[in-house]
This record gives sequence, C-alpha cells and structure tokens, in this order.
Amino acid sequence: MLHMILFMGDKLLSNLPSWIYELSEKILLESIKYPTVLGESYGELVEYYAEILKDHGIHVTIHRVPDEYVRDKLSEEYNPDKPRYILLARVGSGDRVLQFNGHYDVVFPGEGWKVTEPFKPIKKDGRIYGRGSTDMKAGIAAFLSAMIYLANLKEEPSIIVEAAVVPDEEIGGETGTGYLVNQLGSRPDWAVIAEPSGMDNVWHGHKGLVWARIKVKGKQAHGSTPWQGINAFEKMVYVAKHLIEEYLPALKKRRSKYIYDQAGGEYPTATLGGKLWSPGSINIVPGIVGFSIDRRLIIEEDTGTIIRELEEYIEKASREAGANAELEVLQKMEPAFTDPDSEIVEALSTAINRVLGVKPRRTICVGGLDLRYYTYKGIQAASYGPGEPGLAHKTDEYVTIDSLHRAIDVYVELVKTLPSLTGKS
Repeated sequence: MLHMILFMGDKLLSNLPSWIYELSEKILLESIKYPTVLGESYGELVEYYAEILKDHGIHVTIHRVPDEYVRDKLSEEYNPDKPRYILLARVGSGDRVLQFNGHYDVVFPGEGWKVTEPFKPIKKDGRIYGRGSTDMKAGIAAFLSAMIYLANLKEEPSIIVEAAVVPDEEIGGETGTGYLVNQLGSRPDWAVIAEPSGMDNVWHGHKGLVWARIKVKGKQAHGSTPWQGINAFEKMVYVAKHLIEEYLPALKKRRSKYIYDQAGGEYPTATLGGKLWSPGSINIVPGIVGFSIDRRLIIEEDTGTIIRELEEYIEKASREAGANAELEVLQKMEPAFTDPDSEIVEALSTAINRVLGVKPRRTICVGGLDLRYYTYKGIQAASYGPGEPGLAHKTDEYVTIDSLHRAIDVYVELVKTLPSLTGKS
C-alpha cells in the first residue's frame, strides 16, 4: 500500500514510502554542493531541481528575472550582473492554490568549519551538515519531495499544490519572492515558506524594521586650531546620549499583544551604532559624522509612524545639544502578519498535531522573512519547515534527518487538511 496511516492516541504517524525520504536526503545533499552565494551557481541548482521534478512527471517553469530589474534592485556588492532564476512547479487541480516557497541562496560560509567543508555535505549521527542545510535547502528538499509523492498518487490532490523556488532572500528578496509576487503576479490562496521555524512552531508573521543613519554636521577645521571648527563628533555623542536615555526606555513601555518566538521579542527595539561614519583623519576637527540605528517594529507598529517618531526625537536632541542632526532612512520593512486563527495557520497546526502529536506554538518571528511579500497583498502566509533555527548562518550548520522526514509528512498532511478545513474537498 502506497500510503499507510496509523493512529497512536492523538498522534498520527504518516508512513510514506521509504523512497520518498531517501529522495529528500539525496536532493538536500546534492543541493548543498552548489555554492549559491550572491548569484553563484543559481542556474545550475535550479536546473538540478527542475530535472528531479521532471523525472517524476511534474511540469516545471523556470523564469529568468529580467537583467535590468536585477541591476535596478541590487547594488554592486550583490553581483547584479549574475542571472537570477525562479522555478515554479504544480501538481493537483482545483480552484485554490497552496504555494510552498523556499529560497536557494545561502550566506557566505565563513571560517572555522570543523565537521566538513561548507559545500561538501555529509551525513553523520542522524544529521546532514553543510552550508544551507538548515537555511533553507532542507525546506526545499522537503516540499519538493512532498510534491513528488503527491504526483505519484492515483488520485491527485483536490487543490493545486505549487512550488516556488526563489533566489536572494538573504539580501532582501526583491529579486526573488518580491519579483514573483509583485511582477509575475503570483496570488496563491495560501503560502507556506519552509524556513526553519522549529518543528513545534509556526511563524505567522515577523517584525518590521527601519534602518537609518543619523548624520550630525559640524564645521571642519585643522586639528591644531580646534577653536575654529565645530566638532561634529562631540555633538553626535550628545545626540546618541539623548536617544539612549530618552528613546530606548520609552520603547520598553510598549508591548505587542502577540507571542514572539523569543522572549523579549514582544518589545520594539533600537540598536545604535552598529555602523559608524567619520570621513576625515586624526588631525582634523570632524565636520560630519554619523551612526546607524536598527529599529525593529512589533506587529502593531508601522514604518511611517516610526520614522516620524525618530525625526522628532532627533530634532529634540539637536535642540538640547545645539547640534545639526538629521535622519537618513536606508531601508524599511513593514511587519508581516497573518491572523493566528486563519485557515493556513489552523490547517498547519492541525497537520502538525496529527503527524507529531504536539500542538505547535503560533508565534511572530523576531527576524525578517519573505512572508511580507504575501501578507502585503492580503495572502494568508505562514512559515514552517525543518532545520535548527539557532544554526542559520553559523559554522557547522546542520539539519536533523528526522526533522527533514517529518516536515514531508506535515506538508502531505497539510495538503489533505486544507480542503476539509475550508469546506472544499
């Protein structure tokens, strides 16, 4: 029998054929070999995914993101001259679409790997090691394997199940999921991003951000005659002191009503001075300096309000310090949010409970994800996938093989669960 379901108490064990799990491991191991950093090997990996799907009778479409679009969206440090590709694949039929999303780009491996080299994956002690194993090629391997299983059933799913494999999430997603949703017009009814949420956790949103530079101007002079200048650095210290003493404590008085995946995430935060700017040399009175602010937004906040708030605090600090300071916004991102009682979150939670026997937490991710591209368009979107959340971007990154297998079970169960929960089977 192709698919056997066993019940043990409240726990449903989904025993898919063993070749599905073996295939998922093969897909993951092979995909890690492609060093997909900032445009490198993108085409080769997408072709590999496409061939695997085609071998199992699944129709695949590959979109090359227009070169001029990529160059317009990406700065030189992100290799905008290298091509970007989006893979789309579908199984099933019906008038509603469940889309699984995964990004195949990874961050630089860094130094200090001990178990294996970053792009030479190995299986060891129930784990698969390599850069991208957790973030997030395991998620891609899981939903592609789930689709291959569904494509081999005698009766196709009663909803359309779509795979969207995208680039560049690690650098903002504009040339990946952003292009998919905003330019190609992808509008699934539900979206699941297979990021490593933890097997007992569903992310139904993420925090927003405002990244900015606070520039403080003075008057440049020779270091031997400082009385002829106005030291912008000294003025900057007073501006920063005001923010530390007045603004940061004010943020502690706000608290989101939602649950976040890490304690403390329910509060908005501001990190000052992650990056400093001070053109000049040691023997001058600095005429202009600056420091960064990384402002993270809870679900109840929006970027427009926060930018105005920052401008007001900086204006007050400038008056008190006799400084000339201004805010320069570098990047902004609204929070992403799907109702925790929405169809997709309910269906995911039900599937997880049936497969794993646990009721998953429903939380907001403190970091940023591609969820926002869907939620901004009113699409129900959540994130759930295999991997170890604390290992993303670290050396000796790994995913447990068990979480890879169980994610496939959950995705298959989700495809069965969604139609029944939404009244369309």
